[in-house]
Amino acid sequence: MDSRNMRAAWLYGLAGFALLSVGDSVIKSMAGQWPGTAVAGLRFALGAAGLGAMLWWHQGRAGFHIPRLWLQIARGAALALASLLFFLAIFVMPLAEATAIQFANPVLTALLSAALLGERVPRAAWGAIGLAFAGVLIVLRPNGDLLGLAALLPLGAALGMAALMMLNRLGAHDVSALAAQFHVAAFATPFLLAAALVGHLSGAGSLVIGWPDATVVMRCAGVAVSAS
Repeated sequence: MDSRNMRAAWLYGLAGFALLSVGDSVIKSMAGQWPGTAVAGLRFALGAAGLGAMLWWHQGRAGFHIPRLWLQIARGAALALASLLFFLAIFVMPLAEATAIQFANPVLTALLSAALLGERVPRAAWGAIGLAFAGVLIVLRPNGDLLGLAALLPLGAALGMAALMMLNRLGAHDVSALAAQFHVAAFATPFLLAAALVGHLSGAGSLVIGWPDATVVMRCAGVAVSAS
């Protein structure tokens, strides 16, 4: 990758993660109004529908060709796991702490990319990754007892997201970027809807799904747009 493409990639990544942070704040605003499992399911169902419409408009039927079905299922499962655990995390703990703990994601991604894909991580990137990991430890040490098992939720989300990054890299040249976005959202949605149904049937008070307020649906739609 030449220097121009590398700079563009960094800017795309920076802009994407900034938008994800905005979306996380919107998701946090729905805590106590609707179960996190239902929010995750609706957000990705709406995202998949919107991306599917865009894909049909730009590429027609050809855009829905699914290369390496196993890879798409694995991508969907990894995204569903990461999203579900993180949504649940920010519903039960402060957003800042959940986000800080999830900064284990770059550490895991860098380690996996070097070990599994043979990619060389720049020295400057290792420095930034080290700072991120130090931040995770700073958050966990004084707050571990206070957060309890809830701290495992963003850690699990970080692991799921790192797995998704590896799988995305494996399929980077299979389809267009738009098709890749649609496929991962479409395959994540059934996993998330199934999790929401299981939570509802469990009878746990915080997971029972009632009829959502219109503002909840609007916020899920907004996050679906910004995160996609």
